[in-house]
Amino acid sequence: MELKIRIREINFFITINTQLMKLKSLSLFTLIVLCYTVSIAQSKQLINIGQSNTIYSKILKEERTIWVQVPESVNAKTNHPNKYPVVYVLDGGVHFLSVCSVINQLSPSSVPEMIVVGIGNSENRTRDLSPTKVKEARGSSEWVKDSGGGERFTDFIAQELIPYIDNTYPTANNKTFIGHSFGGLLVVNTLINRPELFNNYIAIDPSLWWDNEVLTGKIADRLPSEKYKNKSLFLSMANPLPQDTEKDINVLIKDNSMSTEGLRAIHRFSKTVSEATNSSLDFNYKYYENEDHGTIPLISIYDGMRFLFPWYKMSGKLVDIIKNPNTTAEKLKNAFNTRFDMLSNNLGYQVYPEEEMLNNLGYMFMSNSPKKSFGLLEMAIKYYPKNANGYDSMSDYYVSQNDFQNAILYSEKALAISGSDYHKNKLQKLKNK
Repeated sequence: MELKIRIREINFFITINTQLMKLKSLSLFTLIVLCYTVSIAQSKQLINIGQSNTIYSKILKEERTIWVQVPESVNAKTNHPNKYPVVYVLDGGVHFLSVCSVINQLSPSSVPEMIVVGIGNSENRTRDLSPTKVKEARGSSEWVKDSGGGERFTDFIAQELIPYIDNTYPTANNKTFIGHSFGGLLVVNTLINRPELFNNYIAIDPSLWWDNEVLTGKIADRLPSEKYKNKSLFLSMANPLPQDTEKDINVLIKDNSMSTEGLRAIHRFSKTVSEATNSSLDFNYKYYENEDHGTIPLISIYDGMRFLFPWYKMSGKLVDIIKNPNTTAEKLKNAFNTRFDMLSNNLGYQVYPEEEMLNNLGYMFMSNSPKKSFGLLEMAIKYYPKNANGYDSMSDYYVSQNDFQNAILYSEKALAISGSDYHKNKLQKLKNK
């Protein structure tokens, strides 16, 4: 069953078709009108965001709903299999769409494309997400009578869910774990007790007050461990008071009311981690004075993703190399190879240049730096030899050089792959010249 959202108003024009990028003579006004017209025409289409599935857990002895979104580029025709980091998000019924939206917005320019897995926790959250058994919490015993199932739920994730995802989807060995509130509590517990399970952790306003702040005591003892090398934790903290009252964190941490119990617990945990010596954990936390417990997830997911992948965005140095008119084609290719070697090293799997980026830069340099253009389009064909677009772009390159023999050759290659009327008509026009 697919999750579907029907857009009843005018859609945002999310992507620009590669063919449009080739129409360099269009005015800005024409492009705006065209985008508006296309979005009107598509306003009744369905946008599919992920798929839902139900799997049976032998560990939990019950069925569990999961939601999965895979990047569209999984279908790209390449000579290398696409693999993707995986984000696992607790309370998937609530946060799955938010995580998908943030990653879709940020990738592939600021973060890598990723598979998103939402995990359902609607049946018994307290049981699933609390790491320890308590008799009473916040003045009541009834709601915590089933508490303490967090480790068993983590067993389900580690022994059943992750293997299922790895066997079903093209996953890379890079995983992120996200949780909010009690979900954030389990995220921190997993970091402490099973740091090897994930590479990255995002704990959103976690319930670290649980069991007399038991996890704060544990993290202090564990941090010197080498197990936290190459591990990252982003932790966010909301303002629990009404927005028209106190916001100063230095005042709130001195308050002794029940309202600020959660904030004070998070602050103590964060202080413990920040002041730890000999810790290899990459840690950052942020206090959102204008967000409450309910509004903090979306901005935390965004900021958390930016924190986890600060090295992913194209560097200013590479941008300068690209823009410099004196940069040779060979230097440009070497700069790209250096960047993608770095990405591969940080992510733990081989990363290749995006075809769209190579293609668009190839067109950008086509008129004033033809050698750069050729080198970039050559790379696009090298990494994506089964995609017609690279050959079509190379055909345009040869047209710009008045080399119609090679233009026809590459147009024929594009047609052989796509079989489309567009490439058929384009080839015929070239032959008629």
